[in-house]
Amino acid sequence: MFADRIISFGHKLEGKLDQGLLEGALDYIKFNEEPLAFEILCDHICEYDVNLSHAEYDEVMVLAKDMGVDVSEAPYKYMKELIIS
Repeated sequence: MFADRIISFGHKLEGKLDQGLLEGALDYIKFNEEPLAFEILCDHICEYDVNLSHAEYDEVMVLAKDMGVDVSEAPYKYMKELIIS
């Protein structure tokens, strides 16, 4: 249901996040673990201080809310600090 949106967002991180980490997170989608794939992807973004544009941050927040994720919890609550101007 959210797989295409998660994969699309993941492709935007190519060159910003280690390819192995990116592929590892997205692989969970193959096993119908979309929420886990997205959470791991966001964990990696925070753990490795991946800079996000405002548009990328907004995309994460909209997707998280659409998935029913509480964005006031980790890792989502830390992502705003990664926005670059």
